[in-house]
This record gives sequence, C-alpha cells and structure tokens, in this order.
Amino acid sequence: MTRRTRIQLAQMAMLAALGASWAAIGAEYSALWGRAGEQWSPESRLPDFSFAGYRRGEEPFRVPASQVAVTAFGAKGDERADDTAAFQRAIAEGEGKLIVIPPGRFILSDALEIRGSRRVLRGAGSERTTLVFTKPLEELRPRPAKTDGNQPTTQWSWGGGLIIVGQRRKDPAFAVSVVAEARRGALQLSLAQPRFKPGDEVELEVRDDADKSLVKYLYRGQEGDASGLKNWTCRQVFRVRAVSGNTVTLDRPLRFDARPAWKPVLAPFAPLVTDVGLEGLAFEFPATPYGGHFKELGFNPVVIESGAAHCWLRDLKIWNADSGPYVNGSFCTLSGLRLGADPGRKSAQGHTGHHGLTFYGHDNLCTNFVLETQFIHDATVQSAMGCVYCAGRAVNLCLDHHRWAPYENLFTDLDAGEGTRLFSSSGGGFRGAHTAAGATFWNIRTAQPVGWPKNLGIDAINVVGVNSKSPPETHPQGRWFEPIPPAQLRPANLYGAMLEKRRQGAAPAGP
Repeated sequence: MTRRTRIQLAQMAMLAALGASWAAIGAEYSALWGRAGEQWSPESRLPDFSFAGYRRGEEPFRVPASQVAVTAFGAKGDERADDTAAFQRAIAEGEGKLIVIPPGRFILSDALEIRGSRRVLRGAGSERTTLVFTKPLEELRPRPAKTDGNQPTTQWSWGGGLIIVGQRRKDPAFAVSVVAEARRGALQLSLAQPRFKPGDEVELEVRDDADKSLVKYLYRGQEGDASGLKNWTCRQVFRVRAVSGNTVTLDRPLRFDARPAWKPVLAPFAPLVTDVGLEGLAFEFPATPYGGHFKELGFNPVVIESGAAHCWLRDLKIWNADSGPYVNGSFCTLSGLRLGADPGRKSAQGHTGHHGLTFYGHDNLCTNFVLETQFIHDATVQSAMGCVYCAGRAVNLCLDHHRWAPYENLFTDLDAGEGTRLFSSSGGGFRGAHTAAGATFWNIRTAQPVGWPKNLGIDAINVVGVNSKSPPETHPQGRWFEPIPPAQLRPANLYGAMLEKRRQGAAPAGP
C-alpha cells in the first residue's frame, strides 16, 4: 500500500467518523431502552421482540441443495396451458428439494397444498415468474359464513390461501404440569416431573379460568366487553437451557405469568411442517372491481397454517388480491413483499381488498414490505403474540388491531404515508378491546401528526417516536407516550437493536 493510499484511507475514515458525529447530534433515546438496551429488563413493560422470525433470527433460510423444475412435470408457463397438475406433482415429489419455476406466466385453476416439510418454490424473481390463479377459493371450496353482525359472507374473507402451507396444529403427545407460580420475565419453571433435557424446544400453555382472570391479566384490567373470549389460551415457545431436578431454565423470559389458576403446562414444541419457502414469485388475480367489505371470494395468495413453523415468504409481488398472506404459524418470516392493484379495482372508499398482511400466530416477522394499494386493514394482528412488522412503507398505513387479545406485538421503523388512519382497527364484537397489553409502536413516520391511539381502548401500550403535537406521558403502570421526532429516535428499528443485542451474547437477566 502506497503512502498516498494510506493518507486517502485515513482521510476517508476521518470523514466517516465526522459524519457519524454529525448524525448523532440531535439523537434521542427512549427511557424504555436507552442507547444500547441498558434501560431494559425482562420485567420491563417493553417486551422482548428479538425472537421473531425464521429460526428465531439465528440462521439463514434452509434452502435445499437438490433441485427439480416444474417443467420436468409438464408445466409450460405460456399463459395458455393449465399448469395445475404439473405443480401439484412437483410439490408431491419435491420433499427436500428446491422446486424451480422458470420465467413465465403459469395458469393455475386449483389450490396448491404443501402439507410436508422441506420444500421451497422458487421463481426467477417477482417480476419474471407469475402464478395466475383463475378461480377463487369460494368457487373451489365453498365455505359460506356470517359475520358477528349476521351479514352473509365467506370464511375466505378473513383467512385461507390458494397456496396452503402446513397443517393445523395438533395437541402435543404429553404435557407436564408447572407446579409453582412464575411471573412474566422469569426464566425458570418448576415442573411436576423431569421430562426435558437441555436443547429441547418446549411450549408453555396457560388456560383461562371461569372468572376470565387470564383475559383480564392480558388486558391489564382494560379488556372491555370480552364475553366472546371463552376458554382463552396463551402459548409461548422456549428452548431449554439447563435442567436441575424438576426445574428447567429457559432461554427467553416469560411473556406472561404462569399462575396455578391457569393450569400451566409445559409440552414439547413439535411443529408438523417446517422449512417451506415461497420466493421470487408474483401472484396475479383478475382485475375485477373490489366488491367491498365481506364481499371477498378468496383470491388470497398464501396461508401458513397453525401447525407450521420456520417457514418463509420472500420477494413476492401480490396483485389484485382480496387479501394478502395469512400467517397462523410460528417463527415465520415475510420479507420483500409488494402488494398492489390495477386502478380499476379500487372501490369508491379507496380500497382494493380486505386484509393486506395478517398475523394470527406467534413470533412472526414481516420486514421490507411495500403496500402500493390500500386495504381495509393493511397490517393486522389478531390474537397474535410477539409478532413484528418493521422496515415497511405504505400509502396510508392502517395498523389494525383486530381484537381477540393480540398481545405484545411490535411495529417499528415504518413509513406510514399520510397517517390519517394509522390506528384504525376493527374486529368482531365482544372480543375485548382492540389490543391487549404490550403493543409497541416505535419510529412510525407519518405526514400528518398523530396523537395517543385512544380508539385501541387500553393504556398499557407503548408509543415511542411519532410525529405528534401532543405532550409526552410516561406512567410506569399506565400510558407510555414519548413523541420523539422519528428522525431523531435511536435506535430507529427496535427489533433490529434487540436482535443485535441478543446476538452479541447479552444473556437476559433473571432469577
């Protein structure tokens, strides 16, 4: 290296350091986190979101090395031939394989079911490989239903997909009772008998009592009318770190108490389907005008069922859909999804579909998404727990909390566009307030100033880093509102900061 080169490199380093210093001027930090998480603890009102996503954010997607192409089974991709049978055969015979879909437009007249593990459907990119579905789910598999208001509709209005990933969850083979109370934030459970070893993945379950004390706890006493939440259960997945007698030490803090009244049990976590991926694809549906709320027929691209875990969707373009993906499983990642519609599909109310992105499951992650159109509900959490939406943008984002006790979910580093309907939420009646405790909004950028989300119906949530004219309110057991200007809030992405802290080996505190 010449002397001149060394001087140039030194000058570049100095300029970079100076730029970083200037960028740090005006930076502000939340009292819930601090600069690098020093203000946080597992018992904090700020939940731990670092475990969201595929394989808990600990490894890349497991893409099979072995490949097979749908063209080997007769698929044409010429926008004329019906390629459904070829795709179904490729999926049936594709266990442990990367199923390659070349550039083209593939006509599909039926749903595709991926009921087994280790299958990845990979197109040539979302601008080059298109799946054209010609029939909606209600035509293929009719499921008439009624809303809580007794309005006729179909079950495809709020679920289902033309590609079905996984199976529905089944009860575990056995469960061991938790015999001593453990509080939220704890890392240890005392069991009735030793049944687990270090490295096991386990699932804690608690079930509500006749007094609905679990539901009241989740809402921190602000549940509203929750008469429709019956026999409510909560689950959380852990990895066993250590075992001493009948006591297990877990790798992450409890999200909720394990109280005797809720009959807590610990069972093996054994998802029925794992490591299914869809990537590099476009889903295209007819550009017919959107019929409106509860008129959807089921032009929905994908559903990940409740018995699936560690699956992913990435680089998907979804066009003219009634709804986007529904994720009922756990530890799944959605990355690089783009949702849009033709201009002629837009309704008089400005919508082109019902639900854009929906989490019903646990510990799921949606990142780097773009909503170029407006759904009635853009990004939904309904009964979801520990899920994260981050690094996304939309025209006028709606962060829909759809009742059914969604608990401890995060929205961070989002360009929400106009901001006129940011906290608009819906959901069936008698299912509690829109969100339970722990919902966290962190660095949400809007063109319009926003205030405290009163319509969500609960104060036990966190709003940090929004464009607002309202004064701060920080009550340890109540409302937490830090209207730090989003451009000055550090870290900008709370999920990323929490994951990085955990990756660096900062073990969670605990007893």
